[in-house]
Order: sequence, then C-alpha cells, then structure tokens
Amino acid sequence: MADTITSPIPFADPSWHTDTTHPYYKDSHRRLQNFIRSYVDKEIAPNVDTWERQGFVPDQNFRRHASLGFLAAAVFPLPLGYFDGITLPGGIEPQEWDEFHDSILIDEMARCGCLGTVWGINGGATVGGAPLSVYANDAQKRNHLTPLLRGEQRHALMVTEPDAGSDVAGLTTTAEMSSDGKSYIINGQKKWVTQGMFATHALVGCRTGVSGPKGLSVFILDLSAKGVTRKKMDNSGVSSSGSAFIDLEDVVVPAANLVGEKNRGFEIIMSTFTHERLWVGITANRLGRVALEDSYKHALSRETFGQPLFSNQVIRAKFSMMAGLLESCQSLMEDLVHRSVRTPQVSFSPLAALLKVQAANNLERIVREAQQVFGGLGYSRSGKGGRVEQISRDVRVLVVSGGSEEILMDMIAKVTKRLARL
Repeated sequence: MADTITSPIPFADPSWHTDTTHPYYKDSHRRLQNFIRSYVDKEIAPNVDTWERQGFVPDQNFRRHASLGFLAAAVFPLPLGYFDGITLPGGIEPQEWDEFHDSILIDEMARCGCLGTVWGINGGATVGGAPLSVYANDAQKRNHLTPLLRGEQRHALMVTEPDAGSDVAGLTTTAEMSSDGKSYIINGQKKWVTQGMFATHALVGCRTGVSGPKGLSVFILDLSAKGVTRKKMDNSGVSSSGSAFIDLEDVVVPAANLVGEKNRGFEIIMSTFTHERLWVGITANRLGRVALEDSYKHALSRETFGQPLFSNQVIRAKFSMMAGLLESCQSLMEDLVHRSVRTPQVSFSPLAALLKVQAANNLERIVREAQQVFGGLGYSRSGKGGRVEQISRDVRVLVVSGGSEEILMDMIAKVTKRLARL
C-alpha cells in the first residue's frame, strides 16, 4: 500500500494517514495525498506569503497548477466527457476518482495555510465548473467547461450583491431581453466576487421574472464585454483570491448564454452551496490542524522562565482542546463525504451546512488559542506565527461565505423538522 506523508506532531494530520485499516481510504487515496503534499510543500507553501502580499498568484504558477490536473479535479462529480485528454493529479484514473479523492484534494490544498492562494490558484473551477457540468448544454460545455478545466479560461460565480447576500431570492441585478430576442441586457452590481479581478468569464445570477426565487436566471458572462467594470476589494484576508466589486451597465449577453431554463436559475445557484459548505468544513478543519501544528512546534522549542513552553499544563491543555474539536469534526466530515453521493440532496443539504457551521466555529476558537501560544509572534505577518496570523484574518470569510451562520442554523432546524414530518 502507498505511503502517506504525515506530520509527527500529534493531531496535525487525520488518523487515516497511518491507519491502513480505515474503511474509507484505499491505495489511490494515499497516492494522491502523497502527491499533493509534496507539490504543496515544494511549490505552493513557500510562496503564499509573497502571493498574498502582492495580491495575486503568478500566471506561471497558475498554469503549472492547471497542467497537473488540479482544475479538472476541482469539479465534482468529474465531467468525464469534457476532459479532452486532461490527466488528474497523481495520475489517478478518472474512473477511479471518488468523493474521498475530492476531499483529499480540498484538505491538502488548504494545508498551505492561505485561503487566498487556495482560491486564487483554483481559477474558479470549483464554483464555476459544477454548475456548467450539470446544467449547461453541450455547446456551452465545450466552449466554456473544457477550457476552464484546462486553465484556458478562469471563471467566477457572481451572486452576492451590495444588498443581497444569503438572501439569494432577493437578487436585484436584472437581465432584460433585447427587442430582437437575440440577447439580454444586464444591469446591476455584484460584490465579493472571488476571482473577479482575474476571471475571463462568470456565471451571473440575474432577475428575469417575478420577485422571489422563481424569477431568477443564470447567464455565462464574458467579463471583457463592454459595460463591465471591476474594482479590487480590500478585505481582511484572501488578498490573492482577486475579490472584486463588479458594476454591470447595459452589458449585452447573447441569449445562447442562458444556462438551463429562463427563471429556473435559483436551483442552479443553490446547487453550488451544498458542495461549497462541505468544502468549507474540510478546509476549516485543515486550517485548524495547521494552527495546531505551528503552535505546537513553537511550544516545544520556545523557552520561558527556564523551561519549554510545552511544560506548562495550561499550554498542554490548549492542544488537547484543539484536538478534541478537530477529531470530532473529522469524524463528522468523513461520514458526510461518504454520504454525499449516497444521500438525496434535500436530506444532505442541512448536514453539509451543519459541518460548515461547526468547523468554522471550531477554527475561530482554535486560531485564538494558537495565537495565545505564540504570543506576539501570532500577531506578526511573518515568522513562526505567520500562518496562524494569516488564518486569523481568513477565518471570518469561512464563517460568512456559503451562507452566514445565523441563516444556516435556522435552515438546518427548519429543513430537518420538515423532513421528519413533525
């Protein structure tokens, strides 16, 4: 059986790395983990600080990432009919790629410790690829999905607006059909568009009908079109993700770029959130492990009052607390990854939301305790505590994105009650 690459620090990696009897993981999963860990450690992690400070991932690194099949692998389930010769990371056969290969990809990429890089180097494949794979017609897939998988296009998902976030049904950006019926004219504003500064195309949610969820449609938008204005947003973290504010003023989009049916776009938009929430859960749990690992190493080497920091009971207790949060969440995550392809969407959606909320909350607590271990070093954007400081700024977007905690907690309670027929 293939070997994994795993950290010697307790709880810095999940137990399946060393447990060859784990029921969910097979040889190809271990080969993939080994390949991505080596790649991230050599080509990604040493550069994230520079990329985050300059606000972008260099083109040559993006092209390298695409050439290794990472963009194609980011779309799950894999759109096999549109690979056009693309190979997957680690040489995994496309027919063998399953939900746990997907989770390993998410987990190991997050280990670089910088969410902006994770999003910036992805080219929008995760958010843009899946809706195209499921809802686009053949011509749209060949014109946009295959180029996205190859890194020839970069995509964004344009949903959130200045006055509409978790309330997707309240979107106000409009798309009106032209008098000749050959195009739509889009007007509105979109905010916090990940990849917005770098993307060549976007899936944009627009109102084409009545108010509420039944009047929304989704279009493929060429972001070089006249009337599109982009402005980089300066957020607390994720600088290298290209987050943008985008104005749309009389932007002409061919009618052929309508994805799916007119006024049925709410389903398309909402379909992206379930996997996104699973992604957030996996990512947050891994970032928690990064924070634990870096602060644990510091506690072993740092001496205070003539003895290692780790010799203090109160410091050791922090690591035990972190481990409890991480391992319980790992078990939930692995169970949900397994169920993700075996459970009806309506039943799985609140479970993915539950994981997202719990993992993000855990990370908020873990990163605080890690910064306490580091002291002043955990407040510095470089040095031993640099990754923990970065995570302390990135964590808030994981709590809010994909649906705010307050919205999701209410949704979980409502949906599970309805499913129980109570």
